[in-house]
Amino acid sequence: MFKQRKTWVLVADGTRARVFIKKRDKMNNALGKDFVSDNLQDRDIYMDKPGRAYESSNPTRHAYQPRTDWHQYNKELFAKELCEVIEKASENAEFDELIIISPPKTLGDIRGNLCKQTLSKVTAEIPKDVTKLTEHELVDFLDREL
Repeated sequence: MFKQRKTWVLVADGTRARVFIKKRDKMNNALGKDFVSDNLQDRDIYMDKPGRAYESSNPTRHAYQPRTDWHQYNKELFAKELCEVIEKASENAEFDELIIISPPKTLGDIRGNLCKQTLSKVTAEIPKDVTKLTEHELVDFLDREL
């Protein structure tokens, strides 16, 4: 008798993520919790106003633009922290296959933070944002997409 393969489904965007165990016609939360990042406003991320400078040729002043997009940076950090959880589960052989459903940018961030061993377990990548779907709707979505 052969062992049934455990399939995990990672559903994520830049600020929310859920991990499910996929069984034929239902999904169960694999880790018992959802992952939610702080979706902060600009004023909460950086408090200071941008620096100001004078033009060298006239007395006009202008503001400097920040060099870092802090919203994108926070999303990249969230993806990295999420991948650490997935890596640990992979090392402990908690799943055999991984399906990732995420918007394209977040999908790239996730793919960039997973090691080769975990990436070899990825059987499908779906570049869509479905984080707001219920478990039942997600099962229907996977049936259509896979």
